[in-house]
Amino acid sequence: AQLAPSHNIFSLKSSINMGAANSIEGLPHSAMLSNLVGNTLPVNAAKKNYEPEDKPRRTKIVATMGPASWTDDMIPKMIDAGVNIFRLNCSHRRGGDFERVYPLIRKVAADKGVHVEVLGDLQGPKFRVGELASGPIVIKDGDVLEFGLAKDDGDKIKPGRITMFQTTEQIALMRGLNVGVTLLVDDGLIEVEVTEVKSPAEVLVKVVHGGTVKARKGVNVPDVMIDCSALPEKDVEDAEYLLKLEPPVDYICVSFAQKGKDLQELIDIMDRLNVPADKRPNICPKIEKPQALDNIDEIMALSGSLMVARGDLGVELGHAKVPFAQKLLVAAAKKAKLYPVIVATQMMESMIENPVPTRAECSDVANAVFDGADATMLSGEAATGAFPEATVRMMGTVIREAEAALDTIAAAAKAAN
Repeated sequence: AQLAPSHNIFSLKSSINMGAANSIEGLPHSAMLSNLVGNTLPVNAAKKNYEPEDKPRRTKIVATMGPASWTDDMIPKMIDAGVNIFRLNCSHRRGGDFERVYPLIRKVAADKGVHVEVLGDLQGPKFRVGELASGPIVIKDGDVLEFGLAKDDGDKIKPGRITMFQTTEQIALMRGLNVGVTLLVDDGLIEVEVTEVKSPAEVLVKVVHGGTVKARKGVNVPDVMIDCSALPEKDVEDAEYLLKLEPPVDYICVSFAQKGKDLQELIDIMDRLNVPADKRPNICPKIEKPQALDNIDEIMALSGSLMVARGDLGVELGHAKVPFAQKLLVAAAKKAKLYPVIVATQMMESMIENPVPTRAECSDVANAVFDGADATMLSGEAATGAFPEATVRMMGTVIREAEAALDTIAAAAKAAN
């Protein structure tokens, strides 16, 4: 069944008569709570009993499929635990796994009489350093290195030189570099700055934050809008596969969307395949690049939903800026009436190995609900973790408590009127 839309703390109203502060609409929740607490909202409201596990949630749970969760035995358990949307990560589409898993999800859901949706997530352009000439190399702050496209198969990473394979996307990346541009390697563990452009294929960089350079680690360039197709050849093949499924997937994610044109590429594939309107998946851009924030209106104009993908967004925008970006993106997407608005990445990361989450992870999930997110997502926790079913149940518990808190605050605000 369709889940009811959730309100959020930022949209709640109150007209508590407290001197000049008789209206707190639009204020952050701390201001709202300070007006309510001690009046219509007692502090011991937090001691309430847990919500029953079978209480319907307004917020969906997205679970990524992988070896830990896509077995014949685990898929029914994941549905019973509360998964609303299964994510097929096309980065790992190989060996016929999707061909086996997709019909199984549909069959199990139909047998249980449960409405379960499927999201296909396209990989997007990938930027990685190449192979090592020998072992990992250590670079230190202040070192000056060559950074460029490999000239041949033997041009590998070695002391004083970091190379990348010559792909269409990485050629575009190198052409976009200018003096002063920052490159981040290995999720930002290593940072270098361009000091000289020697050619369209090679630059000199100065090490800002050193470390150990390993093979095939990711490269992020926060300051550059990379002029390449949003859908590389693999994504086109994966999109065609997803669009030909019967029944069709419900959503397709476009990774690293930077502008509206990136989503148009997927629409063009649908047009080329003559996919009828009633079978077209909901287009869901993943907001991972700072440039997307500048172009968010044109991106949302071609979208049906939206994902705040905090992994690469954190690397490129800066970890400390992600919480505010999350709030703004969720609010903008809700205003544009996109559905669902998904918050993703590391929401219960510790449960990949541990049977319970950290307190910070519970707060993270709850705050996504407070922000107004329609769905929260599990990645490695569900795909490769040791406790996929328990993680889904725990996320459901946190969501129900967060939704109950919103309802309690709303009731307190209404009583104060």
